[in-house]
Amino acid sequence: MHGRQRLREVAVGRWHNTITDRFRDHQRLIQWEDGQSSVTQAASHLKLPKELEEISDPSAVELILMAADKDSSQVFDALDSRFSRAVRLAIVGSQTPFFNGREFTLFGTNQVYEGGVVGVAFVRSQDVSSDNPRAGEQPQVTYTGLRAISDVLEIRRSKGNVVLEVENGEAAHQLIASIRKQRESLSPNRSSENRLFAKITPSKEPMPNSGVVLQVTGGDPAKGGLAIDTTKDIEPGHFIQFMMLEDSSAVSLSESTDQPTLRFSAKEYSGMPEPACTDASTSIATNVFGGATEGGFVYSISSTGSKSNTIKSVLSGSAECAVPGSNMLFTLDN
Repeated sequence: MHGRQRLREVAVGRWHNTITDRFRDHQRLIQWEDGQSSVTQAASHLKLPKELEEISDPSAVELILMAADKDSSQVFDALDSRFSRAVRLAIVGSQTPFFNGREFTLFGTNQVYEGGVVGVAFVRSQDVSSDNPRAGEQPQVTYTGLRAISDVLEIRRSKGNVVLEVENGEAAHQLIASIRKQRESLSPNRSSENRLFAKITPSKEPMPNSGVVLQVTGGDPAKGGLAIDTTKDIEPGHFIQFMMLEDSSAVSLSESTDQPTLRFSAKEYSGMPEPACTDASTSIATNVFGGATEGGFVYSISSTGSKSNTIKSVLSGSAECAVPGSNMLFTLDN
């Protein structure tokens, strides 16, 4: 897809400022609209491939299965807008520069691509009823190694991907207080170095699978803000719970199932190429299609219970997940 902007390079906790030189190199890459300063509001003019644009009935698309690079949020925004009723799933590939010199390696239509998104859309046959009892079902996402270190707090002030204030005070101060409170009971011997995450939900007691978990990438104790790893908007009225990664063990994908199942998992980045598979290390699972990468996966989420229905809300459209040890499962019809 042509016209993508590399938003994630300048996205985390930063805003366009014409006074500084820091982002001048990026002004030609990001089209800022009048009155909009957050990177989450950068205008996108991305067009979907003609094969998708020519589908006359978008509601007939039931599943879109993809492989992507790490900067494809605009592609998912476009898919969210046109195919909002479809289940949209993608695995984010591992980077491959040490294997073949390419940042990513994606295969599609008998070609090799260095970046972008490749995939297939499953369209319902015209002679099949559109009254699908599974239409409202969503992928199930679980997090095996996270520990909650705070209460669920209402977000009072935010801007773009930065949380400024929660119900008990400034967000950064609340996180620091939570860490200090939990420090004695946390294991000091984790290779993950106790990375911090935030669970964003639409309510204080949300429905199962209705929130997203994102990494906390930075904070400013002086101003009280916390930057969250997303290119979408975190809004006042959302709820946040701080979490700490204690166990990044990958979830096994080799468990067989009775029904065809899609299963994606995010694993810890090791910094070293994976060893070659051998007969002794290979296991077989029936009825399972999927994989595990350090890039994680992207999945469509239900906006049920959310106070915002906009695609740019962090609780609408598609969600990115790269929490080590997280697992996405979606069961298909036979």
